[in-house]
Amino acid sequence: MMKKLFRSALLFFIALQITTFCFAQDEFELVESIPTETTFDHGISGPLEVWLKMINDAKQSIDIETFYFANEKGEPLDEVMTAIRNAASRGVTVRIIVDSSFYAKNDKSVDELNGIENISIFKIPLGNLAGGVMHAKYFIVDDENLFIGSQNMDWRAIKHIHEMGVRVKNKKLAETFREIFNYDVQLCGGVFTNEINSNVVNANNPLVINSDEYGKITLYPAFSPYKLSVFGLNSEEEELLKIIGNAKDRLLIQMYSYSLKARNEKKYYDSLDNALRDAASRGVKIKIIFSDWAIRDDAIDFIKNLSIVPNIEIKFSTIPQYSGGFIPFARVDHCKYFVCDDNISWISTSNWDWGYFYNSRNATLIIDNSKVNEKLSSVFNSVWNSPYVSPVDINKKYEPVKRN
Repeated sequence: MMKKLFRSALLFFIALQITTFCFAQDEFELVESIPTETTFDHGISGPLEVWLKMINDAKQSIDIETFYFANEKGEPLDEVMTAIRNAASRGVTVRIIVDSSFYAKNDKSVDELNGIENISIFKIPLGNLAGGVMHAKYFIVDDENLFIGSQNMDWRAIKHIHEMGVRVKNKKLAETFREIFNYDVQLCGGVFTNEINSNVVNANNPLVINSDEYGKITLYPAFSPYKLSVFGLNSEEEELLKIIGNAKDRLLIQMYSYSLKARNEKKYYDSLDNALRDAASRGVKIKIIFSDWAIRDDAIDFIKNLSIVPNIEIKFSTIPQYSGGFIPFARVDHCKYFVCDDNISWISTSNWDWGYFYNSRNATLIIDNSKVNEKLSSVFNSVWNSPYVSPVDINKKYEPVKRN
């Protein structure tokens, strides 16, 4: 009798440890940047707290691939830079990839990390390789903890811009992003190969994780551009068109920009526009929020034209200027996410025009979970019904917004 009790207790203890380990390994949280002095409050973690915890918990490695770094002393990103330096000082290997063309012409804050032991900085020439920029924004800690979102490593992205991202703690997903990271490190040195080593997460081999808040979540990533595609990984544009093509009920879209003009191409890019029109024609209700920075001469007519399609409603968002004065390249809605029906969510680094899919490095997470969809829907509806948006007026002459 005692042996049976002991064995039962032992088995229960082992099962408890396994369950605890699994739930500790699988973590999922949305990460939203809220511009200060706005009324947004969606109960979602902010990037500063999430990034600092990830970096401060790092034990072995931090791999960061981002468009650029833009730091200001005394502003939130300064704490992140300090955390990266502290991680390196305790022996964590830090690798950073930024876009070479942006670095050459703009902010060089990444130089604050240059020359520090255990920190390596790479500049990827995406302009030469594919005609665009390194536009992805993600980082991986200890090959298991991943952040991806619209947030650049920019102090304004933490404090003065509306952004959406996600953190997922899972080794298999992190390893898939690490393969892309290692591939891009090779590209920095002029090595070209589209082969990767691991059993990657993709549409045919999605990841299933468990989250305390959201329950069972199925997800997989997709990447751009086509020219730098990696065998086994999905294309952003193909997955985007597939999701819109399969939509049955609704699409809620919050996007920074939209254009049908194919850069460096003597043609229009109509694949996405046609997909939205086709969805609307079969009864899908579509609501879109574009930032007011989408108001450009090469885009405004396309947006107006799309807004008059039955079942499509479009609004522009305008984030009020900061009371402390005008801040260049800030006070804007920079989100790149949407929800489809009641279960699919899309969180990305890509804007919606040809160049982001065909010229530039970008990344997306496609998520199948009703609770994540519901949370992002509530964010969208909060913005849609806020005083910061207004419907597109096809009779209005819009002027481009001052950015700098």
